Amino acid sequence: MKRLALAVLLLATTTARAQFFPDPDYQRVLIPVFYFGGGSFGSQWWTDFDLISTEGNFTLGRAFLQGNPGCPALCGCDAKAEAEAWKAESVCPTFEGPAGLVLHVPRTVNRDEVHTYARVRDMSRQADRAGTQIPVVWEDQLHDGMMLLDIPRDDRFRTTLRLFDVFQWSTEFQLRFHDMAKLRRGEAGPLFETTITVEHEEGGTPGRFPGRPAYAVVGDLQAAYPQLADVQSFAIEIRGTHLLISPAPPNKRFFAMVSVTNKNTNEVTVVAPE
Repeated sequence: MKRLALAVLLLATTTARAQFFPDPDYQRVLIPVFYFGGGSFGSQWWTDFDLISTEGNFTLGRAFLQGNPGCPALCGCDAKAEAEAWKAESVCPTFEGPAGLVLHVPRTVNRDEVHTYARVRDMSRQADRAGTQIPVVWEDQLHDGMMLLDIPRDDRFRTTLRLFDVFQWSTEFQLRFHDMAKLRRGEAGPLFETTITVEHEEGGTPGRFPGRPAYAVVGDLQAAYPQLADVQSFAIEIRGTHLLISPAPPNKRFFAMVSVTNKNTNEVTVVAPE
């Protein structure tokens, strides 16, 4: 009986671990913002997303694409979805969520022949501006550590940090905040340090094609961290800390960005790594 219990435990551990590691056949592509709905000051947000293959048709690992004639409201309901060559494919708004969305593209597809574009727009002010482009992040563009530089500390703006653990490996991330003026003078040392906990979809054990990353958000950095009161601009250094699995997985696993929103015009500037 003890041997059987041990075998079941080892099998469960191996299965869970395999779900966290990169898929040998599909790579993950993060759309960090995929939202349709109201916001502050009467804003109405809309996300545009297009994917075009200039090489040929290919099958995505999960059916997020719009236009499936066999599904209710033409939204994805099958196990997979076919992206047609030279057709601008979009994603169903049904799959919107605060944590963005993760697509699953075959590794056999030539990365240079798959083109993506994401943009957020405030529809209540669409006559004034066309919106802001959002980075679409491929698996090899993820990070183990990063710094987001020159974020303005200004009461006219609302600064929001979003952090995405695309493989759902971590539970916490360490944040170190730096004064940009001191960094420019070559003065080392953070203003302060804190940790941020990410929320996991499906209890932290996603299936082969999870639609969401683990996610954390700080909606207003200036309000959340009064230690920033005396700086004009700052940087955030981010490192992964507590891992859910051992041994440690491959290094690249997360992405982070800060949106800087003008409180009067709702114009958005994105601070993200190159």
